Amino acid sequence: MDVSLVLECLHAASSREDKVKALSSILDVFTDSKNEDITDEIAESFTKKGLLDDLLNLAQDEDSVTRVSQLLAEIAKTESVREPCVEKGFVPIFLKVLERQDNIESMIQACRALGNMCFDNDIGRRIVDDNDGICILLRLLRSLLSNTKCEADRLRTIACGFLLNLTNSNETLQKKTVEGDALDVIAKYLQQYQTEDGLCNMVLVTIASLTDSELCKEKLLSSNLCQALVDFLGTPSGEEQYETVLDILIALSEWDEVKDLLAHTDLCKHLIKMAQINLDENAEYSEESQQKVKMASDLLILLLTGEKSMEILFDDGKGEIFSESLKWLESNKEHLQLSGALAVGNFARSDEHCRFLVEQGVIKRLLHLLKPVYGEQKCTLEHASLSALRNLAIPATNKASLINEGVLDAVLVLVDSEMLAVIFKMLGVLRMLVDGQEEAAVKLGQHREFVTRLVEWSACEEHPGVKGEATRLMAWLVKNSRTEDVMRNIIRADGTPHLVAMATSEHVVMQNESLVALTLIASTVLADAALPLKEADLLETVLQLLKGDQTLAEIKCNTLTLTKTICTAESLREDLLSSSIPDVIRQLTEHDDYKVKEAAKSVITLLEDTQPVDR
Repeated sequence: MDVSLVLECLHAASSREDKVKALSSILDVFTDSKNEDITDEIAESFTKKGLLDDLLNLAQDEDSVTRVSQLLAEIAKTESVREPCVEKGFVPIFLKVLERQDNIESMIQACRALGNMCFDNDIGRRIVDDNDGICILLRLLRSLLSNTKCEADRLRTIACGFLLNLTNSNETLQKKTVEGDALDVIAKYLQQYQTEDGLCNMVLVTIASLTDSELCKEKLLSSNLCQALVDFLGTPSGEEQYETVLDILIALSEWDEVKDLLAHTDLCKHLIKMAQINLDENAEYSEESQQKVKMASDLLILLLTGEKSMEILFDDGKGEIFSESLKWLESNKEHLQLSGALAVGNFARSDEHCRFLVEQGVIKRLLHLLKPVYGEQKCTLEHASLSALRNLAIPATNKASLINEGVLDAVLVLVDSEMLAVIFKMLGVLRMLVDGQEEAAVKLGQHREFVTRLVEWSACEEHPGVKGEATRLMAWLVKNSRTEDVMRNIIRADGTPHLVAMATSEHVVMQNESLVALTLIASTVLADAALPLKEADLLETVLQLLKGDQTLAEIKCNTLTLTKTICTAESLREDLLSSSIPDVIRQLTEHDDYKVKEAAKSVITLLEDTQPVDR
């Protein structure tokens, strides 16, 4: 194709008809399917030969601007010529076309040209913004809500496309657009034109772009967009585009305020219906059906992670999602089992809910999910089930029920799991179960094989959570059993060093748990514990805690109680007296805290008066 010859025809055209004919010939070059692979080369060639200057002159004529903008829309599909198009000065001309709103075809082509010039082009976007383009476009979008003229439906879709290309990934323009109440406008589009698939698709993509930012959060909550999305999901078109809609709602539900808002809508009913329709328990369901069920249940679980939204959906145990999640626990589809376990875990965030769940017989259903089956999906299911059981075991009134249901034995089956995430949750369940339950603590603490594994996990550097839970459980076994056999099992398994190390944890609660456990061991089986405590550098730990300026008074008091307990052991007392600990304790007799002061005096008196006696 001879570009120069085509341009000569344009230059030679004297009448409007000839000029339009010449423009049509150039346009045909771009729209000819034979040239599909070389349109970029053609656009660049025309640009180098000065076509843009010719088009700019023609664009001043209102009768020619439509065909000019149509041609510019094709040219601007080529990335390399977008900036030259913008710099030449077409943007203000085409925006005036949109501002006049007097010719739908002109507006269609102007929106196409502007949208293509702004695609991945911040220079074009800035020029549009400088010429009040956002306000002009939003006014056009509002006016089109009630426009019933021929081709208005096409203009609505293309105008939304222009808005998308103008604002996509540009936070400054997104903010201006959202502040201009764009969310309300596009929400109305979704509500009024639910049967126009092309428009709805463009609206959804635009929503996804605009809402992918913290900037829109406040406006989102005050707009009707969430309700519009939920209503659209319940339509035939919404069912066709469920994936896009759910992706948007999942992204929006990262904000707790949006979770609360959605919990008040019919979203859960739509999601439950979607899961039920696409689920056949007695057959293998298609990949698409599986995807629908997964996305629906994932969004439901996400809604339950919010405090207020969870309460709304629980509805005193009458909520539809609550009853549905209990059914999921008995499903033969692993993803629904997982969703059911996650739902129960989220509902079990208050003592009242936990008691109600236990009364509903949820324990047996969760234990059924812990049957030994291997694979990554099963490990995820075990993790979720254990999380739910741990929450259910927190209320004191539930502990005996869980133990009687066989939770302790069922959980111990997972001791050999190679998944540290599962071990972490398992240890959490056991720790909650032995709290205040002497019989359970004794049973677990007398299980030598388990105690040996517990000590091994206490040294797990690979997973800090496992290490912390294991050491805490060891301390809780001591505290809740108060039994010599349990303490000796821990000592024989070399658990003492881990309890000593926990005394200097960054968490005060763990420091206290360690000191209480060590004091109980020292006061009960000191003869067995004295050497292991010495080898674990207990006295250095004591000194560190007593000297530390940041050590809380509560911790100092518990450390002094431990010191007082161990000072009767000859092997420890001798080292204690030869260390700087007595001097530090004497200084503490002048401490500002009364309890610390009195505890220090008590220890000093004991050190001066008692004789060493190993028990």
